[in-house]
Amino acid sequence: MDFVTVTIVQLELFPPSDPSTDFDYTVRKSKRAKHVSIKIEVDGRVEIVVPPRYNCKNLPDLIAKRRDWILKNRARLLNEHQDTATDWQTTQPDKLELRWQAPLAQSTPSEIWQVSYEADSGPTLCIPLPGHGLKVRGNVDHVPTCNQVLCEWLGHKAHRELVPWLRQLSFDLDLPFKRPSVRGQKTRWASCSSSKNISLNYKLLFLPKEVVHYVLVHELCHTVHMNHSQAFWRLVDDKMPGFEPYRKILKNGWKYIPRWVEN
Repeated sequence: MDFVTVTIVQLELFPPSDPSTDFDYTVRKSKRAKHVSIKIEVDGRVEIVVPPRYNCKNLPDLIAKRRDWILKNRARLLNEHQDTATDWQTTQPDKLELRWQAPLAQSTPSEIWQVSYEADSGPTLCIPLPGHGLKVRGNVDHVPTCNQVLCEWLGHKAHRELVPWLRQLSFDLDLPFKRPSVRGQKTRWASCSSSKNISLNYKLLFLPKEVVHYVLVHELCHTVHMNHSQAFWRLVDDKMPGFEPYRKILKNGWKYIPRWVEN
């Protein structure tokens, strides 16, 4: 019989009350959270987000009540993840297909960067070439290192391309923020801190233009409302009317991301 492994971020660890539950979950305390929410990632991870003062002793009963829903949706996501695995790069990519400038209606990427590999005894580097080319030079037999330098290049490109877009939207929408940053978050497309600093995920480069636009507007609206209240969604709708379809697409946005980027 499987036991639940519960990891609680910034809270005490407590034992599971339902030994029959066959999935692990983590608990995260969030200042933004007004209610308990359950998040299921595409790789099957389950995260419970709770308000700061929530009594976590109530969680086992809540999990037991939602168990069927969690298992159903977790299985669906894992099946979809497995079904699309053949379409994703699992080793070293030979090209990067970026869609951040391509409308949803456009079936082809807006940019295709061809990737070549050159063995060398020096450090592993990603070198941009004329005409949308990238050369990975160094220990090209070590796949994780090669993928890492490609992700570093994506980070630089996202800072060069997406941050100016964010600044322009900030001006156009009259939603000022403080400092931008770019990272490779595992579970978030972007985030806005209580200090109005916005962090963007370089994986946004793989998403269609309208979806990226929605993410940027979404985070700018968090500079006013640090929650997902009705007032927040009214502000999003005011700044980007008709945003709902892009919000729905974003829920499965991971399908656009090559697997090597996630590894």
